[in-house]
Amino acid sequence: MVVVTYLTFGLPFSTWIMVTYLRELPGELIEAARVDGAGSWQILLRVVIPLSWPGLVVAAIFAFLLGWNDVLFASVMTDVDTRTAAVVLQVFGAAQEGGAIPPYGQMMAAALVCAAPVVALYLAFQRYIVGGLTAGGVK
Repeated sequence: MVVVTYLTFGLPFSTWIMVTYLRELPGELIEAARVDGAGSWQILLRVVIPLSWPGLVVAAIFAFLLGWNDVLFASVMTDVDTRTAAVVLQVFGAAQEGGAIPPYGQMMAAALVCAAPVVALYLAFQRYIVGGLTAGGVK
């Protein structure tokens, strides 16, 4: 159920990012591939997809972050067995009884573990992210 919700929000945003990115690709490259005798599938596989990797990576990372950081829909649409990491962190921080001070050390360690995949993802795809975000800028 949560997957459908994240697709509902992530797909239009990713489509918007990709349409904006693909409009910036030079049409001369596609025309040159046609002149060289490439068919539509060859143009897609050998010209368009290799040039659109930065946009694809940025769209995928934003879609991943949309689901990874979401608390609102995940807290409403999941039960105890299927909670996401963000909801577990929220419940862990609010689980103190009687107004006791939360265990901040444990909460920060859990937050670090939850943030580690995002940081690793950024470090792995840093060159694509920079290229994808700056591709539509005025030069």
